[in-house]
Amino acid sequence: MQSNEIRKKYLDFFKSKGHTIKPSSPLTPPSDDATLLFTTAGMVQFKPLWAGGPLPFSRASTVQKCLRAGGKGSDLENVGRTLRHHTFFEMLGNFSFGDYFKREAITWAWEFVHDVIKMPKEKIWVSVYKNDDEAFNIWTKEVGILEERMVRLAEKDNFWGPAGLTGACGPCSEIYYDLGPERGCGHADCKPGCDCERYLEFWNLVFPQFYQNEDGTRKPLERRGIDTGMGLERLSFLLQKDAKNNYETDLFKPIVDEVKKFAKKPYEGENKASFHVVADHIRALLFALSENIMPSNEGRGYVLRRLLRRAVRHGRKLGITEAFLYKLTDAVVNVMRETYPEIAEAKTHATRIILSEEERFQHTIDYGLRLFEDIAGQLAKKNEKVISGDDMFKLYDTYGFPLDLLGEVAEEKGLSLDYPGFEKYMGEQKERARQSWTGAEKTAISPVYLSIHKEFGDQKFVGYEKMVSSGKVLAIVVEGVKKEKLNAGESGEIYLSETPFYAEQGGQVGDTGILTGKGEDNALAEVTDTQKIMPGVTCHRLIVKNGAFVPGEEVEAVVDKERRLSIMRHHTATHILQYALRQILGDHVKQSGSFVGVNKLRFDFTHFAAIESDELSRIQEYVNNKIICDDDAVCYELSLQDALKKGVLAFFGEKYGEKVRVLDIGGYSRELCGGTHVDRAGKIGLFYITSESSVAAGVRRVEAVCGVESLKIVSDAKNKISDICNMLKTDPENLVLKIGQISEENRNLQKEKDEAVRSILVSKADGLISSAKNLKGVSVVSANIGSVSAQNIRMLGDVLKDKIKSGIIVLGAVQDNKASLIAVVTDDLVSKGYNAGKIVKEISAIVEGTGGGKPNMAQAGGKKPENLDKALQKAIEILA
Repeated sequence: MQSNEIRKKYLDFFKSKGHTIKPSSPLTPPSDDATLLFTTAGMVQFKPLWAGGPLPFSRASTVQKCLRAGGKGSDLENVGRTLRHHTFFEMLGNFSFGDYFKREAITWAWEFVHDVIKMPKEKIWVSVYKNDDEAFNIWTKEVGILEERMVRLAEKDNFWGPAGLTGACGPCSEIYYDLGPERGCGHADCKPGCDCERYLEFWNLVFPQFYQNEDGTRKPLERRGIDTGMGLERLSFLLQKDAKNNYETDLFKPIVDEVKKFAKKPYEGENKASFHVVADHIRALLFALSENIMPSNEGRGYVLRRLLRRAVRHGRKLGITEAFLYKLTDAVVNVMRETYPEIAEAKTHATRIILSEEERFQHTIDYGLRLFEDIAGQLAKKNEKVISGDDMFKLYDTYGFPLDLLGEVAEEKGLSLDYPGFEKYMGEQKERARQSWTGAEKTAISPVYLSIHKEFGDQKFVGYEKMVSSGKVLAIVVEGVKKEKLNAGESGEIYLSETPFYAEQGGQVGDTGILTGKGEDNALAEVTDTQKIMPGVTCHRLIVKNGAFVPGEEVEAVVDKERRLSIMRHHTATHILQYALRQILGDHVKQSGSFVGVNKLRFDFTHFAAIESDELSRIQEYVNNKIICDDDAVCYELSLQDALKKGVLAFFGEKYGEKVRVLDIGGYSRELCGGTHVDRAGKIGLFYITSESSVAAGVRRVEAVCGVESLKIVSDAKNKISDICNMLKTDPENLVLKIGQISEENRNLQKEKDEAVRSILVSKADGLISSAKNLKGVSVVSANIGSVSAQNIRMLGDVLKDKIKSGIIVLGAVQDNKASLIAVVTDDLVSKGYNAGKIVKEISAIVEGTGGGKPNMAQAGGKKPENLDKALQKAIEILA
């Protein structure tokens, strides 16, 4: 049974059981869940439903994209070691939120396994939590599983969750397939729970009964339910007769076959593990890149970079030394495009990113090998044989050099590695990461906000239609605690039954304005920010200026109109900008982040190269032409499926419900967006690009301004040009020519000056040599040569080296309030152990600088020029 058929049979089965079929959520968890790096399970998108959030349905079923390669629950290290673990995988899931429970979950699971996909009963084993008699009895007495095929396991195996550090959790029951004794460990008591690979767990039925808090305590869930997860990759293996493991199914075999074309070693024995790692990781990379998760040195991006480098390393184990991962993207797309068409759309851009990262890592390996040779050379001089944990950690963490490759090259030179020392440094790094993770965890939703939502339901937002409205104060919160009153001079948060204030989301900043009480004390508060705490809960952060506010009071809410209008102009402009970028740069352009503020907009998008100045001018002109056309900017609602079918673009990072809001500008730009917008393009006014830059590999950033803000910039630029023209005594038409003439004159003068300085310095060479100190038979020249560039210091050092024949030169100079140092050692003295790099390293600290170089020449700069003479004297002391 092919994977596409398995997906369909699963969803059709649970649809017949009354489940709402939901699409997979992104690999990036919702922005209000800081406890996860990636979506690791099907239940992640439903976490709020178990926590008491609004309940649009009580049963759901999904095929969820998952990535377990960083943070809690990572499977990265197991990929390649086992035949059942993957970084990217698909999870088939069915869920109940306060609806059905264990009996239905178990009997339906058995019906699907036995009746729909026809698994033989004699191959099935089941485990339950050690104390879960209810589940045990359902399996044995109602389903008919023999008791000798039932296993009771402890919390490690049969208690699941939460997904992250907080959330729903509970006991579980797992379904196993017996692959036969030939796959087992041979022990008489081998059964599910054993570490061998005989019993393959393929479906986990979780019974969420508790909610785990930040401190690890658990309380009963208001809505106990069901959360099941079945790995599509494992199920495909079990249902495809010719497959001997997950990597020989229709999901992986075409990718593994493609790897074979580049590998210099056969697909057999220990080599198989490397084939499997490459096939697994390229899938994960392509899916992550299709969602604009970009390689970087932190967070999710670091996980991607680690995946790519691990795949490259395993490629090297197969004899592949050139970039090759980028050539595998076609194979992944061909396998997955029917179910996930977005990866086909992202392929061109993703391929370029992968190639760039591969080439960069190949350079890293080459550079790391050079550093290794330096380390090995130093050990040889000291007649030592162990590479220190410090050096290992620097190569691994700072330079990204693979530890297994380090072990291989060390062994070739007869060197060993200080693994305990390395682990000490790794432990310190992991502790820093843990502290950072713990900090992120504190952004989880506080119970006070859950209680507000439970008591009052969703707050009504009317800000699309108006900027003034009346509403009732539902609650007051100060530093996470509900209050009964907020007096003049106090700051806090107010929650209203109805609000025109737009809460910060989707890149758009929150509204500001005022709240006016309708009581006799003329209460007045300044709203300084508006934030979305969770779906349906909007926080108005404010300072009370007069009177007092109390729950139940009627207030008038007034948005700062001019500020909001400026934000609206900038937001609508981002949509026209994205359209212009796609027209001029190509359809690969997709939004990967944005900021919409009062005074500017910032738009991040996928693009591989810097934008040329003429392209930037064309983009700016294109946007302004569209603004001049003054097309209608209309917002309307559609179902998410209808919107996507019509080709409406989705903004990055947004979480959409069943109904979505579409912004349609003139029929040419249609995107999902929940922000506020002008109703006609012409109201944006002048659009002016202020900068274009790189954000990360494959991600560019354009910043721009609109309306009055753009006029300010243009007017300011005009005034500056006028001032420059007056200073240079020319007019704007001839300004460029005039500046060119002045630049040429300056270059000629600088050239003459440099030649004069060099002549003066050369003339001083003989005098410097004659004043050289004799330290233990070594001639040493040490001098402060005044205000001279670093380039001229190097020139003088070369002249002195030629003249002195045998000796050491240490020179210092000051220019632009910075100190420069250089040390030169003639070759005969280098062979005796003198080292310019060590000299510079020690004396540069005195001028608060850094530097380095080779044993025969090294240089440094420093920000304490007043200590230059002390540094030069220190050099004499070192050499003496």
